[in-house]
Amino acid sequence: MNDTRRPDNIALISAAYPPYISGGIETQTYDLAHALSSLGVDVTVFCGGAKSPTLLHEDKKLNVFRLPMVKIPPRNVFFQLQNMNMLGRLLSNYDVVHTQHSSGSFYGLIKRRVGRPWIVSFHDHQLRRLKLFFDIKPWNLSIGDIFFYTGGFPIFDLLTRLELKGADHYVACGRSGFSDYLSFSKMDPAKTTLIPNGVNLSKIDSVRNSYEDEGTDEKDGFTLFTCGRWFASKGLHFLISAMPYVRERFKNVRLKIFGKGPMGPRLEKLVLSLGLENSVRLEGLVPYDRLIHEMSISDVAVFPSMVEVGASLAVMEAMACSRPVIAFGYPFSLEIIDHMKTGFLVPPKNVKALSESICFLLDDEALRRKLGKNARTEIVANHDIRKIVLKYLDVYSSVLS
Repeated sequence: MNDTRRPDNIALISAAYPPYISGGIETQTYDLAHALSSLGVDVTVFCGGAKSPTLLHEDKKLNVFRLPMVKIPPRNVFFQLQNMNMLGRLLSNYDVVHTQHSSGSFYGLIKRRVGRPWIVSFHDHQLRRLKLFFDIKPWNLSIGDIFFYTGGFPIFDLLTRLELKGADHYVACGRSGFSDYLSFSKMDPAKTTLIPNGVNLSKIDSVRNSYEDEGTDEKDGFTLFTCGRWFASKGLHFLISAMPYVRERFKNVRLKIFGKGPMGPRLEKLVLSLGLENSVRLEGLVPYDRLIHEMSISDVAVFPSMVEVGASLAVMEAMACSRPVIAFGYPFSLEIIDHMKTGFLVPPKNVKALSESICFLLDDEALRRKLGKNARTEIVANHDIRKIVLKYLDVYSSVLS
């Protein structure tokens, strides 16, 4: 790539950004911003999380501009409406505007005034989420799920149309997500670059090393790990339902579930109804460092999600920690997991198969070590953010030309 075509500065827009909200898209923005700044590109992240506009200097080349955002859904829409005029004034100072679907959809309304090229990163498709809603048994849905899947559909459909119409280039963050946008929204492949998700290996290794320096207590039994937003689509009810079968074989196994979301009360009831209160712990949200540490000391990481854009960030983080991972065999899982080589794939929504797979791995330490080692190798080779960021630089340069 010709360095003279690189942008001098980038505006990244993501309504949420750590530490205000921790999650997949927000963490991707964080890692991308830091990777760009490490290459000498000036980056400003525009995000929510402040009562009044606040500019923070996160690194020598990285600024975070926190703007007001009401804490009621859909937050990313209110974030844009509240700050439209300010963004219209500020974004003209940047070479490229890069937004995360759907945190910057309204940029299309001010793009002509700002006069800067626009790139959108697309994640999972709203129609895929709606289809999933009708595939989930009603008693496994919370009020938050119902609003997110049905009430949110027309809103996100409109935002998607605005982005596809106005953006100069699209980034598809996974093959399965790209396939959905091609099928459901007729996304133009000539304007699209497929860039897989990446993880910050340096950050993960730093956390792991810091805990190793402190030492760890002796483990008592087996530990299963999972994390994610507590929506029905994450399939946590399948994992909890598998635990009684696992405990028949392994009395000293426990499951730790990290995250937060509208399914929380239902998950608590399910744990109690199955008599699992002594072996399943709903840990809630924890600092990133502790999350990575908990991944690292677990015996198996299980991710029963039913919808992702592509390779799940949480799955990749666990693989980067050399953990054997189990996931349902959906297309997005196939993008990162090679069955019995870099992980373990299970027929979707099959509680019996899920429990049998967990027991199979708990019973074979050598296989767990092999899968964990191969998983780490896969992440280093293909999902290191330091390599992924170069693909984004190519996209930025292409729209500038």
